[in-house]
Amino acid sequence: MSTSKEKIWKKIDKEHDEILKLAGDLIRFPSENPPGDMTEIADFVVEYLSDYGLDCETHEPESGVINILCKLGSGKEKRLVLNGHLDVVPVGDKDDWSFPPFSGEVKDGFLLGRGASDMKGGDTGIISAMRLLVDYEDELDGTVTLTLVPDEETMGELGTGWILDEKLVDPTACVIAEPTDLPLIDIGQKGAYWGKVVVKGTPIHGSLSPYKGDSAIRKACKVMEKMFDITKVNVEAPEDIKKVIEESKPLIEDLIGEEGVGIILSSPTLNIGIIRGGNKVNIVPDRCELEFDMRLPIGFDVSKASGHMEEILKDFGEDAVLDIGTAIDPNYTAPDAPIVTSTMENVEKVLGREPRIFTQWASSDARHFRNRGIDTVHYGPAIIEGIHGIDEKVKADDVVQATKVYTGVVLDYLS
Repeated sequence: MSTSKEKIWKKIDKEHDEILKLAGDLIRFPSENPPGDMTEIADFVVEYLSDYGLDCETHEPESGVINILCKLGSGKEKRLVLNGHLDVVPVGDKDDWSFPPFSGEVKDGFLLGRGASDMKGGDTGIISAMRLLVDYEDELDGTVTLTLVPDEETMGELGTGWILDEKLVDPTACVIAEPTDLPLIDIGQKGAYWGKVVVKGTPIHGSLSPYKGDSAIRKACKVMEKMFDITKVNVEAPEDIKKVIEESKPLIEDLIGEEGVGIILSSPTLNIGIIRGGNKVNIVPDRCELEFDMRLPIGFDVSKASGHMEEILKDFGEDAVLDIGTAIDPNYTAPDAPIVTSTMENVEKVLGREPRIFTQWASSDARHFRNRGIDTVHYGPAIIEGIHGIDEKVKADDVVQATKVYTGVVLDYLS
């Protein structure tokens, strides 16, 4: 281990309580999205980093939608980004929680509150890493830029996607402090294909159905049945990620607690989340909308999903129209990419055990980086089952351990 890394990790141990205080402070900001106003929490983070001599830029494409950028180092060859989002999903009914949703308290070894796992624990780690690395800036052969964005929970178009489109950062690699649990490193994710099918019928008095008229709802049921055929497709993944996907299946089954569910990593999934149809109970419906969420495994891109849907709907002619709102290709980083190997090495040094790389079933801001050819990993503290649920929490010590990993990756990648 390098002398610098050894020193900084010892300092992290000494500053255990200070790191957790920052985590609690971040959680106490109710940065729910929607509504998505990050003004208060962004002001706090900028002031916190400024107190340690770090200059921050803020960029606000819309009122309250604030991106924070903070850079250390110099040089153009190696450019690392540490990325996190400050927004959290709404808490729902506060009465369902056994503690205040924005507690920020450490109790019985757990950091409590909305965002503890997703992802203010991870944010704490990368913010702390930046301020701790100030004393080692001269040793960095390249740059590390902290990017804290406001809208990952609502697709990230004015956050990570926007700062990349605006060329505010141009990284060669990225670490996103999203929740994975400490032994796990996420290197790939499924794509998302969201939209609706509008099914048309012919209205007439309900007393004449099914002998007269053409029910859009009955027709939509036939469309739905055919749509679910896509979940039977077994997708062949690219050779360089195939082994990781297969090894991820039992891991996913353990995390979700459902035997056989690992198949979602090699087959599309489909959820019909909203159905709207009909005007009145005694009228044969002339219109029915099916809103769906389809997730695409690595090796099955948006064009294949579109082809599948077109094939299904052609039997219904002009009576079934496809309207796509979100289309995101699946994405991954090669297992032998330098940022992957560096993260693995540092996780093993910090935890004293071999980490596992895996691919997951959801999607995140990683796509904005990977789809631009930027090698990206997810790594962060988490208790997976509490994410987006009630009583969200994370192991307090895991936040501190993750901070070590982030500093180690920066020092190694920019050595």
